[in-house]
Amino acid sequence: MAYAAMISLKLTLQQILIHPYIFLRHREKKHIESFHERLEFLQRFLEEHPSHASDENETFLGRRIRDAAYEAEDSMDLHLDHLCNSEEMIWQMEIEPVMKQVDSLVGEVTQIEGQMAGLEIKGRTRSFKEEKIKTCKEPPNALCNDSSSSKKNLMVGFDEYLMQIKDQLTGQSSALEVISIVGMGGIGKSTLARHAYNDPYVLHQFDIRAWVTISQSYSIRDIMSSILDSMNKSSKGDQLGLDVYQNLKGRRYLMVIDDIWDTSAWDDLKMMFPDDETGSRIVLTTRIADVAAYASPSGTLHQIGLLNNDHSWELLCAKVFGDDTCPLNLQEIGKTIAQNCGGLPLSIVVIGGLLSKLEMTQEVWQSVAENVTSFVFSSDDRCSAILRLSYNYLPQYLKACFLYIGIFPKNQELSVSKLTMMWVAEGFLGQAHGRSLEELAERCVDDLLDRSLILKSRKNSEGKIKAFRIHDLLLDFCIEEAKHEKFLQIIGSPAYLFSTTPASERRVSIHKEFRRCRFNIDSMLSTSYVRSLVSLGQWPPSPDLFLRFKLLKVLHATDVVFSQFPCQVMELLNLRYIALACNGDIPASITKLWNLQTLIMVPDINLCGENYLPVEIWIMSHLRYVRCYGANFLDPTAARFDIYRKCVVLEDLQTLSGLWNFKFTEEMLQRIPNIKNIDISYDRRCLMEKEWSYYQLENLGNLHQLKALKIRVVPDPSCSVKSMFTVHFPASLKTLTLGGVRIPWQELAIIGSLPNLEVLKLKDNACVGTEWEPNEDEFCQLKVLVLEGLELKHWIAESDHFPSLQRLIIRWCYCLVEIPSGFGESMTLTTIGLDECDDSVWDSAHEIREIQLSYGNDDFQVINVYSAERHSKRMFFEAFRIMKDAADDSESSQTDEDEDEDEDEDEDGTIP
Repeated sequence: MAYAAMISLKLTLQQILIHPYIFLRHREKKHIESFHERLEFLQRFLEEHPSHASDENETFLGRRIRDAAYEAEDSMDLHLDHLCNSEEMIWQMEIEPVMKQVDSLVGEVTQIEGQMAGLEIKGRTRSFKEEKIKTCKEPPNALCNDSSSSKKNLMVGFDEYLMQIKDQLTGQSSALEVISIVGMGGIGKSTLARHAYNDPYVLHQFDIRAWVTISQSYSIRDIMSSILDSMNKSSKGDQLGLDVYQNLKGRRYLMVIDDIWDTSAWDDLKMMFPDDETGSRIVLTTRIADVAAYASPSGTLHQIGLLNNDHSWELLCAKVFGDDTCPLNLQEIGKTIAQNCGGLPLSIVVIGGLLSKLEMTQEVWQSVAENVTSFVFSSDDRCSAILRLSYNYLPQYLKACFLYIGIFPKNQELSVSKLTMMWVAEGFLGQAHGRSLEELAERCVDDLLDRSLILKSRKNSEGKIKAFRIHDLLLDFCIEEAKHEKFLQIIGSPAYLFSTTPASERRVSIHKEFRRCRFNIDSMLSTSYVRSLVSLGQWPPSPDLFLRFKLLKVLHATDVVFSQFPCQVMELLNLRYIALACNGDIPASITKLWNLQTLIMVPDINLCGENYLPVEIWIMSHLRYVRCYGANFLDPTAARFDIYRKCVVLEDLQTLSGLWNFKFTEEMLQRIPNIKNIDISYDRRCLMEKEWSYYQLENLGNLHQLKALKIRVVPDPSCSVKSMFTVHFPASLKTLTLGGVRIPWQELAIIGSLPNLEVLKLKDNACVGTEWEPNEDEFCQLKVLVLEGLELKHWIAESDHFPSLQRLIIRWCYCLVEIPSGFGESMTLTTIGLDECDDSVWDSAHEIREIQLSYGNDDFQVINVYSAERHSKRMFFEAFRIMKDAADDSESSQTDEDEDEDEDEDEDGTIP
């Protein structure tokens, strides 16, 4: 964690330099700038230092760099906190002692770099430590002995993959083909390749076969020598690559390159393999999707997924009982054990081997079922080693991001937006260099997915990952590694005592399963250095407790409900991320949190009422994300700001969500020029009194960075709005959700003409009238169309009206007669999703499917998008939309703030 600690310390120094209320003398400023240069040097070393090196001296040095960075950051943050709570705002901290410690580390690093340069000149090494390449005619056994029964057992759930790979190996194509197998560690990639490699029919198809295990560090010379050895050929001088090429030329060969980690390794190897139209094949296994795609640009790629529950149980039985059957009294608990292995063959095989040696009783098996991952790690060191390979090979900037996932409990779908906001607040991402921090965070999520360390769960309408899961084994690895690195502590018991050395606990997470317990909060007196406090369950909500965490950057406690905003939070001057559940207005003193980036306020629905954001929030220039349900943003022109504060622009603000009756004045929009996402609700009673013109939505066209916009009107049967909904949408808009605004269908052309619109959701009388006939040359880029809760009866359209449409979702449109038959000829449509529609609509959808199938679109599907969870979520939001009048009938319950962002985000046809 040295790299993450270094990045965080550099960010602290930058914040001191730009702090609006602290005066730096010239001498102190020069010292800080000099210190920053030393840290830049150490950062470059850590970036160039192989992250997978296992040299003990280098590991020890990395820990010393980490501890020194922690110590320096703690000292500076404590001094900053002291200054901000005093009248004297002049920086007086002496940083020379800290600089001397860093200078000592710089000297050691310089010496190491000199030694490395000498070794490279002599050609004795290419990395800190090289692992011997394993090349042989027969592949090593993956997880167990090589008996025929074991081979059969380990192929459970892989039959279809194996058949496809064998067909590709023995196919008629004479061209050289590269077949990539990709998946997480322990999922069975090498096992699958081994079975294909040893298949008798495959065996007789090739003149030469060789199996090369690359691993993370490799030597091309060793690989070439080993390939020649496998062909019983001797090397001739230094031209080993040429020798390999000449011995393979003109012959049909099968080469398995097992466990390859980067594209440069493939570039080093591929020149040795001739393509003589002999039908040769190369099978490549990797954990990294980018490497697989790079080596197999033609698309011959097999993404290996986790086993389902049935295959997991079949594999477990085969491992424990062989050809026998499981006793009836163990079947139920046995299936639970198999399910708790999470579909990972490595975990199932290890647990199966353990169970085969234990007493066959329900009590023994129950203890295993309750602690599957613990038994896996304790039973076989190979499991930890396999997972550690993936972690060790992560780039430095990704390691902290990965370990931070351990802050969340098991068996939970993780929100990308929540996690990435925390990463940004922690300072893991460094500087953006032309990109937004949010874009960098999304890239990190994609990298973890490509490296098979997380599992994609849901996408949003734009195809980006909205939520993901992580396998229990990897999550346990995260937690153990984070604890070892003094990075994170999980409170797993109400009797938990904090360490007497508080610097060892940088982050603390309280998990949901202990929400009814009362914790020993007296032990928290020693936790002043904690940077993240994440409560995922209920615990005694004493606001004074927050005062014991003076240096917090991240405070997430939406499961702890406060009756009003806890003012003690205002003393946590280092905060960058707040997510709390409380009712009432946010006090103006929130401006003390000058570095705040993320503000999330979830109201207690049983205490309804409109909340107000203080007008002073307009001078909080570091804000990036504001999500406050039912909150009203006051006009900055009403504030008595001084001349300097009147000019403050929130240039970093990306998202405004959950706001109420927002008035788009020119003054407001000038302060948020880079806003990308807006989610606003309007009270129909206010609209009846003030009409749409009062809210000045025509100014929206001036937000040239806006990508996603949601405008919803709170339904109220007692009120009707006769004024016209007039708005000028910016051309940059990609996603638009409208609800209750009652636009006549014939006036939808203003939306259809938006040049970049890809997702359109019309909901709850967003449009009025019974007939819709779109014009030509509209909706040219539209990919997703959602029609929900509309009175539409006749829809007259051809496929040409929506030339790019991929997913069409129709829900609760009870009057609609049919879907236009012209969609049967669409060249882009892949999915029609329906829920609570007339039978005639279903019939028309199936007719469209038949037409699509006749054109060869075998992937076209008609699905039922109903979900009880989404329906209950919809009911919650309906209750929330009448929040102002809900004092008499507030029966709704609170939901997780994370399901806020778009309660129908996965109702656009994306299949989890």
